[in-house]
Amino acid sequence: MKERITIVLLTKNGERYLGEVLEAIFAQRVDLPFEVLAIDSGSRDRTKEILRHYPVCLIEIPPHEFNHGETRNLGARLAHPDTCYLVYLSQDATPADEEWLAALIEPLREDNQVAGVFSRHLPRPSASPSLVRQLLTRWQTGGTERLVKRMPASPEDFEANRFFYIYFSNTSSAIRRRIWEQIPFRPLLFGEDADWAERVLLAGYALVFEPRSRVFHSHDYGLLELFRENADYAAAFRERFDPPAYRGFGLQAVLRGAIRESWEDWRFIWRHPHFREQPLQRRLFWMLYSPAWHLAVGLGTYCGIRGFPRRPGWGRYLSRQERVRRI
Repeated sequence: MKERITIVLLTKNGERYLGEVLEAIFAQRVDLPFEVLAIDSGSRDRTKEILRHYPVCLIEIPPHEFNHGETRNLGARLAHPDTCYLVYLSQDATPADEEWLAALIEPLREDNQVAGVFSRHLPRPSASPSLVRQLLTRWQTGGTERLVKRMPASPEDFEANRFFYIYFSNTSSAIRRRIWEQIPFRPLLFGEDADWAERVLLAGYALVFEPRSRVFHSHDYGLLELFRENADYAAAFRERFDPPAYRGFGLQAVLRGAIRESWEDWRFIWRHPHFREQPLQRRLFWMLYSPAWHLAVGLGTYCGIRGFPRRPGWGRYLSRQERVRRI
């Protein structure tokens, strides 16, 4: 059986970046055949029109059927029978070069025990310094060194560093189809990638962060959408993982965090070449914006921990995922 790749692209109202994403996909230099499946959940903009200009298999589902885990399972079930590698890509994640795909699947081809690989994220030029600093200094997806993660010998080590080990990003990822058949995604509203990562590690497989596979990806949400996104994230992680850091996380922690992180942002704005070269007026704007950005993150996390987005009738106001499904 010849190795094949299926790229699963989940779309909804994605016209902003979709054209450049598809151009980058079909410019890839890789020695394996690949297909692209797009699963659209009710786009009302030009998304489906753009998709029809490319050799893409378009599958349409009703908006209410979208689920981060189960919709990805659908893409895997519809993949070509000979597909060995399932690649998941968000509609706003643009491959940075022609080697994105080859680099992404390379660890899977090198080691049969590798279950999944995820890409490095590069910020878009419009990204706020608050987000850029988090990406470059806090998040695994901003790293420059390959990481190979396996279950540590000590259960205490795993529990103490659980979120380091289970961090996995389906924004741009590749998983081995054979392992997906054993361990599919669970039908979760959010955090399906971390849930899957934990289960494959417990099953004895490895995960790899491959920085040579790069995508341009950074959300430029407004403050309200940023609040809602973090409320969804915290609600999902509170339900599934109950992180110790969430216990006792109150409004004082939100305020302290916003002050501390804003100070670090201000230093970053004046030191990082990209922001240092911007006009003074723009830098001052980012300094004023930073506390609001971190308050939105902190308050969203606070509300999510307390389950507010899951309460009947509240989701349409507090949950970004719920609002996207309704649009």
